[in-house]
Amino acid sequence: MPNRLPLYPLYIHIGALFLGLFLLFGSVLIALGYQTTLSQSRLQAEQQFSLQRQLLGEAIERHYQPIELSLGLMRQSGLTTARTLSQRLASLPELQQLLVSNPSVSAVYMGYSNGDFFLLRSLTTQARQALKEAAPDGATLLVQSLDQPKPGSMEAVYLFYDDQLRLLERRYQPDYRFDARKRPWYHAASQQSGVVISAPYFFFTTREVGTTLSLNTDEGVLGADMSMNQLSALMAGMTLPPTGQLALFDQAGHLVAGSRPLPDAAHRRLLNLAEYEGSIFPHLSLAVALTSDRQQHLALTDDQGQPWTGVLNQLAKQSSHSGTLYLAMLQTEESLYGPALTQARHNLLLSALVMLLMLPSVWWLARRTARPLIALTQEAEAIRRFDFNDRPLKSSHIKEIADLTRAMVRMKRTIGNFRSIGQALHGEHHFPLLLTRILEESSNLVQAEGVLLYLAQPVGETTGRGLWLGQELTQLPPLAQELAHDDPVALDESSWQQQFAELGPYPGPLWRVSESLTNRRDEPIATLLLLLPQGSAQEQQAKLGLIRALCGSVAAALDTQRLLEEQKQLLESLIQLIANAIDAKSPYTGGHCQRVPVLTKWLAQAACDQQAGPFARFNLNADEQEALHIACWLHDCGKVTTPEFVVDKATKLETLYDRIHEVRMRFEVLKREAHIAQLEASLPAGQSAAVRQAMAPLWQQLDEEYAFVAQCNQGGEFMAPEKLDKLAAIAQRRWWRTLDDRIGLSHEEYSRKAATPAAPLPCQEPLLSDKPEHCIPRPAAEQLADDNPWGFKVKVPQFLYNRGELYNLGIARGTLSEEERYKINEHMIQTIKMLTTLPFPRHLQTVPEIAGGHHEKLDGTGYPKRLREQELSLPARMMAIADVFEALTASDRPYKEGKTLSQALGIMARMVQDRHLDGPLFRLFVESGLPQRYAKDYLTPGQLDEPATASLLEGIPA
Repeated sequence: MPNRLPLYPLYIHIGALFLGLFLLFGSVLIALGYQTTLSQSRLQAEQQFSLQRQLLGEAIERHYQPIELSLGLMRQSGLTTARTLSQRLASLPELQQLLVSNPSVSAVYMGYSNGDFFLLRSLTTQARQALKEAAPDGATLLVQSLDQPKPGSMEAVYLFYDDQLRLLERRYQPDYRFDARKRPWYHAASQQSGVVISAPYFFFTTREVGTTLSLNTDEGVLGADMSMNQLSALMAGMTLPPTGQLALFDQAGHLVAGSRPLPDAAHRRLLNLAEYEGSIFPHLSLAVALTSDRQQHLALTDDQGQPWTGVLNQLAKQSSHSGTLYLAMLQTEESLYGPALTQARHNLLLSALVMLLMLPSVWWLARRTARPLIALTQEAEAIRRFDFNDRPLKSSHIKEIADLTRAMVRMKRTIGNFRSIGQALHGEHHFPLLLTRILEESSNLVQAEGVLLYLAQPVGETTGRGLWLGQELTQLPPLAQELAHDDPVALDESSWQQQFAELGPYPGPLWRVSESLTNRRDEPIATLLLLLPQGSAQEQQAKLGLIRALCGSVAAALDTQRLLEEQKQLLESLIQLIANAIDAKSPYTGGHCQRVPVLTKWLAQAACDQQAGPFARFNLNADEQEALHIACWLHDCGKVTTPEFVVDKATKLETLYDRIHEVRMRFEVLKREAHIAQLEASLPAGQSAAVRQAMAPLWQQLDEEYAFVAQCNQGGEFMAPEKLDKLAAIAQRRWWRTLDDRIGLSHEEYSRKAATPAAPLPCQEPLLSDKPEHCIPRPAAEQLADDNPWGFKVKVPQFLYNRGELYNLGIARGTLSEEERYKINEHMIQTIKMLTTLPFPRHLQTVPEIAGGHHEKLDGTGYPKRLREQELSLPARMMAIADVFEALTASDRPYKEGKTLSQALGIMARMVQDRHLDGPLFRLFVESGLPQRYAKDYLTPGQLDEPATASLLEGIPA
């Protein structure tokens, strides 16, 4: 039962025990140090916050008390009872003193019960910005006055003064309207006694955040605006952590002062704390109940996931009429925990340093104890990876480990030998060399004196190879029946000494071991006979086991190699069978599929032999040569789908038979009809000679017309328009048909005729015609879409065949109609389709491209894909030259005579100029003498002339 527990090396156990104890002790010390440092950081932060809260409270107290005292004194001044502006201006020195002594006071004013208003303001930057028109130069004070010089009228005026209370400018403000009686501070003071401090708000004029201190009098309410800017400046100057922030809130959660400037939104309206995200508290979401008077600890997280911490506590009330203010200090947890983490890192680094200093000693002791076992483990792992490189193993004084080391070395050597044998047998693809390799590897594995390999043959035959004392044998003694077993048997020394006496001295007493090799079907394919030096029984059994294991690899290699050879021979035979069948289909094209491979291979070899020029780097390895060979033999395999009556069409009217006989029959009928007509009109029989004489001109005309039609049927280079006119005129002759032409037909032909109404009998028909039934529709399966998967770019004719008589007789050049020429060229389409469906091995993947490209042209007008020069491989261009040359010089075509060498090469030179054929390859073809070499073997004596090589190659690139 396998061990399911995790296994670890010995040195790991030793090292882990020591390291575990050290890590445990170090972790406890680091944790204690971290907690201590963190507590000190928290305590320091809370103490700092308490100090800042105390300082801020005292600062607020210092701000409020002088103002409250000043308002109490002003209550007894003449300002409160003054009725006119001039009376009120008398109090300017007193009011100026209040502003100067209290910088946080931005304005002091008196709101009268009759609606009058008198205010003195320091012209700070905010105050100047609030003015619609700029203040005069040197102005430091502004008086804003609303009084009633006459009953029922209100006059608004701005008075600008300098530091010496000199009036600089009087500015009337007709648009200035302000009713102090409607302001919250006026209403609050009129309802209470003593100084009332308002909740923070934005001042009407300067839009500063501050509070109003107001005091009720008999004639109205005295007020002073105190800005919070001084508190913000004080908070900004306090000592804070690097990320720390201070903020002062009122009871409603409104921010009134902070260690950072207020955001722009503060100049529009007073925002509560939740609306200050991203400004005073960047990216923080603060939700705190501002109702408790106890100190609260805050734990916050910003929208970037960064944790914050802080404390919140209220400041003491400044008076019985003032609201409660709250002070918060926030800082990132990183800054709070920083010192503790830094200290922990230092402790951790110190512990790691101590551990690293001690680790080598522990490691050395553990490794020294387990080193031989580690080496054996690594060696076993290397064997598992089939790595049999020689590596020295560590020695050990432990007996069991030493024995295991020796066994491991022997096992490695044996497995390595088998691996080498397997690789050698697998990598050898030549059958005779494979046999030699089998003999050598078998002899080396078991140190045999001789190895004989008998291949399975018919009864009475002995073939194979042998190795005796290092010498290879090709003639083997017959395999005796008594040797057909695999147990070690002592040899008859005398008989074997006689067999091998001429090869060298006999090595002494030998043992013989024979093994029968079978294939996958358990059929005998060979017998391996080994001649071994005699040894102990244990040694013989060990070698017997090696031999039996070896025989399995040898049998597989022999069977695989023989199977591959048989498959290659079968494929070669099938390819040649197809090519021969294509040639055998037509007596006029016989040998084409055999001659094109010859020419192509000659041209490819000539290119490989070039040491300079455009083909200096061209070379074909064995796999590429095999691909070219198969492509050459299969380059026209698509012709098996081309009807032979189209391939062999010798006349224009020929299909499965030559329809000229039908036409001739019609002429015969016309002659007889004319004869009969004259006989019927003749007088007595004695006048027959006169009748024949009268018929002679018509008969002669009909004979001439038939001769013309027959001449048209033979085809030619060009069909002139006048010939077409004459053919049309002859076709207009009529003959009488008395029999139904729709009986005795095939279903297909009848369905084509049924498309037009039948004429009543008897009826006249033209001598020559193009009838609807002559047009055979093209099946949908033979249509080619523009985006077909093979990339064919050809114009597909509408009809499969058009057998119209005038249509075929009027063919301009040659004998093939457009439909028949497409059918001929379609063999390339079928070739590519057929070859792309075959599962070629990897080294033969180029066969479809080579075989399917020999009708393409360099200018992209070829057939069937319209490939351009850069899209055609060199082998495909070579085959194109071979195919054209063979077609031009072939003398077995029914529609033309074979060209001479000079004629064929001249046409090909023009094709090079028109960028139909490859110029450098054509030059190599001509200069290498391949046309003359081919002509001697395949052309008639009349075609053998000497081409003018210099003029042929003029203008053709090298």
